[in-house]
Amino acid sequence: MPLNRLIDSGVPFQPDVQRTTLGLDVLSRYVTSTWDEAVQNGGPPFDAIVIGAGMFGAYCAEQVFRQGANASMRVLVLDAGPFVVASHLQNLPRIGLFEPQPLFPGADPGVARSLVWGMPWRSNVDWVGQAYCVGGKSLYWGGWCPQLLPIDLAGWPPTVAAYLSANYATLERQTGVDVKTDFIEGPLFDLLKARSLALLGGAVPNMDTVEEPPLAVQGDPPAAGLFSFDKFSSVTLLVDAVREAAGQSDSQRRLFVVPNAHVTKLQTSGGGVIAVQASVNGVARSLPVAPGASVILALGTIESTRLALASFPLSTNPAQELMGRNLMGHVRVDMYARIRRTALDPVGTLPSKLQTAALLIRGSTAQGRFHIQVTASADHGSNSDALLFTMIPDIDQLDKILESQQSGWISIALRGSSQMDGDTATAIPNSSGRWINLSPFESDEFGVPRAYVQMNTTAAENSLANAMEVTMSSLLQELAGRNPSDLQITGVSHNGLGTTYHEAGTLWMGTNPATSVTDTNGRFHHVQNAYCADQSLFVTVGSVNPTLTGLTLARKVSQAVVARATGAPTPP
Repeated sequence: MPLNRLIDSGVPFQPDVQRTTLGLDVLSRYVTSTWDEAVQNGGPPFDAIVIGAGMFGAYCAEQVFRQGANASMRVLVLDAGPFVVASHLQNLPRIGLFEPQPLFPGADPGVARSLVWGMPWRSNVDWVGQAYCVGGKSLYWGGWCPQLLPIDLAGWPPTVAAYLSANYATLERQTGVDVKTDFIEGPLFDLLKARSLALLGGAVPNMDTVEEPPLAVQGDPPAAGLFSFDKFSSVTLLVDAVREAAGQSDSQRRLFVVPNAHVTKLQTSGGGVIAVQASVNGVARSLPVAPGASVILALGTIESTRLALASFPLSTNPAQELMGRNLMGHVRVDMYARIRRTALDPVGTLPSKLQTAALLIRGSTAQGRFHIQVTASADHGSNSDALLFTMIPDIDQLDKILESQQSGWISIALRGSSQMDGDTATAIPNSSGRWINLSPFESDEFGVPRAYVQMNTTAAENSLANAMEVTMSSLLQELAGRNPSDLQITGVSHNGLGTTYHEAGTLWMGTNPATSVTDTNGRFHHVQNAYCADQSLFVTVGSVNPTLTGLTLARKVSQAVVARATGAPTPP
């Protein structure tokens, strides 16, 4: 039977930690603050206000805090949701948190699904929605972090492309991607890699490269005497920075995170943001923005675009408005199979007990690029991802899992992702393209128009996705020796356009205000102290997961914000 709603027992505990019927809310109390604690403590104004504590906002805030230390910069982070956990879910014991199934936005029940997931926008396709909690989707995300290719960056401002190329390695080290085989290794990985490499330029069409898996998992310690980082989430960095800042009194403290603070509008005047309006636990609040301070939008592509459209000056001619154009994502296809062990390993080199293997395969056609995330294991349940990101704290449990793998089949999952192309030229709304605007029909519970998200694919994008699926099928057939009796296709899933979390591009970067929304440091061309620090900034998306590029851009934005506050030269 369900538990009753918890009520504060009233038992005092110092410091002010809430004691509930079942436990102590230590994490929330030691990491986050109330609005009054952060804003009304007698300290100087904030130099940077970050809206959204998800993957990119948390990292950007942590970077501003650390880079601005010599100037004693103060940073405020506002997130619309509560504090839940302090690490990626897959670093924790199995506690039952998960993302919900996709939902058509028009059927939104109006209450959180799976505790924190909301559906704030409307659309023509199904979506999973938004994770309203500190850490956001970085608590749930999959962990693949490939780089954009030079051909993907060709349309970006040259200084930004150069920055990404020069700084990808830093973020790879931060996320644990730099040493790819510290997490994935062993005979199954070696065999799968060798077999796949042998297929390049052969019977599998459109395969370009076979690479070690860029997984954001720190399997080995980054230096002697340190624990590994486990699976990456920005919330871990933010928590560490908050606890460092907590060593000072509130009036001198340089970093605050306020949960349950839903920013409804940014008030502008004279070409800049002068106040942040928010609903904090249901109470309307307003925070003046000091001259010289910066406001950073990091709510994710859709909600950052909505807040910008609802807050910032718009073009006098709606047909010329740029914000909301250039929406991109990926077309996703998942393919699950079982290959007979003797077909994948005809000479019998594999041991009976196997761990998980993974590869990244890139491919292309004349229509564009795609990549395939390959995972393999001897999982008897035909789900090769079952062990890929699993924390196994009990050696007896590990032994049982390995024992169960002694079967005659290898499970393989192929997750294909093909690129979409942006459109910065066509006015919105329109019937055939992809875009975000403000719904003229519906406002949310705060009186702000909801975003409407139009998602479609072009004929060329569909052709590319079909070619990718042929490559995936051919790869499995070749790995099985082209013997139908040695291959079982157990499932093929064509994922909805709103289910990948990869939407990007609607506040894209550029040097010309007439043809881009933000400059090369993520600052809005027409709002002097407003920045964006999420994948809205992307000019193109290529075919790869946006996390590595988004984090690298957030680092660039943080450097620009610090430079603006300190009078240092702005990065190019």
